[in-house]
Amino acid sequence: MTGRAKVLLLLLALCITAPARAVDTLTGEQIAARILKTGVFEADAGRFRVTMVLVSKDGIQRERELEIVARTTKQGLVQSAVRVRKPSDVAGTAFLMLDKRNGPPDQYIFLPRLKRTRKVVGRERQGSFMGSDFTYFDLRRVDVKDAAHRRLPDDKIGTDPVYVVESMPRGAIRGTYSRVETWVRKSDYLPLRTRFYDLQGRLAKTLYARRVQMGEDGKPFVKEARMQTHETGHATLLVIDSAERREALPDSAFTPTALEHP
Repeated sequence: MTGRAKVLLLLLALCITAPARAVDTLTGEQIAARILKTGVFEADAGRFRVTMVLVSKDGIQRERELEIVARTTKQGLVQSAVRVRKPSDVAGTAFLMLDKRNGPPDQYIFLPRLKRTRKVVGRERQGSFMGSDFTYFDLRRVDVKDAAHRRLPDDKIGTDPVYVVESMPRGAIRGTYSRVETWVRKSDYLPLRTRFYDLQGRLAKTLYARRVQMGEDGKPFVKEARMQTHETGHATLLVIDSAERREALPDSAFTPTALEHP
């Protein structure tokens, strides 16, 4: 599994070879930039099988089996399509996200019961993605320039030394979270914990890396993650079941029309 950016792979070399003094001088913005190089779903081209488990406050679970295809274009833009394979009552639901050079990505969803594809716009982006604790907004590609970053005192998660970075959203994304705090493992810049605060400054959600695994390319990735919504007690588990590298995916796989054709 290789790739250049959204949520989960990276290199160990810097912390292994660089002097401790150099690492300690990293700014919040520099750490944030390196976090963005740890993505799984932004491979040059790849297909992924993911299990999404919705967990109610009472512990009742509902499973979704997802298939994700993703690629990074020659212009460095990320394109991804998500299709629900199981269970039967939501099978065929599909989501497309097309990165843009400036501004938020274009997002589309196909609902088989309505037999039509529509664009996700405005406040809809703050709605739940397929009943999960992730919003459509949470799925967008993050740019370092989208927030002002400040390094907080270092910490530990288990036995892992971590950086802690506070990010204050600005520009188009200011209306979603007041701030985001990320705990980043020093050895590989893998985000192990992320806290999201609402516009009133209250802790709204926490994203945990529950299981980290080494990929075939020798780089670590988050095998299993959990997003917890604190007010409702609802949670969402994401487990990467398989990942397949592809040399190329056709342009036709990343169009709104393609969502309607399994």
